[in-house]
Amino acid sequence: MAPISLSAAAPQKKEKILIIIGDGAFGEQLAAAVRDAGYEVILVKNGIEGMKAVYDNMPHLVILDISVPGSDSYDILTEKGNEPMLARIPLFLMSVQGIPINMKRVPHNSVTEFIVAMHANIPDIISRINRHFGHEIKGASPEGANTGKKVFWVEDDKLIGNILSKKFISSGFQLFHAKNGDEAMAELKNVIPDIIVLDLMLPGMSGFDILQMVRQDGRLKNVPVMILSNLSKPSDIEKAKIMGVQKFLVKAAVSLDQIVAEVRAMAK
Repeated sequence: MAPISLSAAAPQKKEKILIIIGDGAFGEQLAAAVRDAGYEVILVKNGIEGMKAVYDNMPHLVILDISVPGSDSYDILTEKGNEPMLARIPLFLMSVQGIPINMKRVPHNSVTEFIVAMHANIPDIISRINRHFGHEIKGASPEGANTGKKVFWVEDDKLIGNILSKKFISSGFQLFHAKNGDEAMAELKNVIPDIIVLDLMLPGMSGFDILQMVRQDGRLKNVPVMILSNLSKPSDIEKAKIMGVQKFLVKAAVSLDQIVAEVRAMAK
């Protein structure tokens, strides 16, 4: 794979970034691109040295690959979070080779941003870093240019709720988040969203129950609906289609970026 250049090197910035990644070729390319963007870069290729580098360098940002030799990335998250001085350092958790992230093993508030994609996109990673530090290129539109689009999302899982809420907001959406059917229907009395995203397995009424009430409400019946659930039986998918659902996504099979891209397309 040829080196990726982001054109001329950017002015030098003050931030120091630690990259912990096991993929040697991709790690070198990412480190070179981050340097070209004006940052100081420390590249470490295994988990044991990576954790030592966090202590030794106190970087402004850590980019951690989900799969690194020498240590478990989830253990690195836990160790970092247990040290008060290190816990404050922002961290991007990255999976760019199709390796799923086990959200149950991610400690609460340990990850600032998730980068999940089947194929590495170095310019996108640089853009995320620039946004994080407030160095967005002048004239560039925010991610997705979704300002003002209202997303109404019903999800009871706290970890997923925290992670995806941050992703929706950072992508420019106005987010309304309910944790169960009663809460959702009460809030929907006061807002007409551009899209409704529903989990199916919820406490109390199910996602299908909420969907039925939405379709019977004259104010909401034409709002596009996406199902985002771990249920994937053909009968559930067919029922959703009959009830007018435009998109059915299985949580375990899609990345955060894919979810946002689908929501963006439906909320136009």
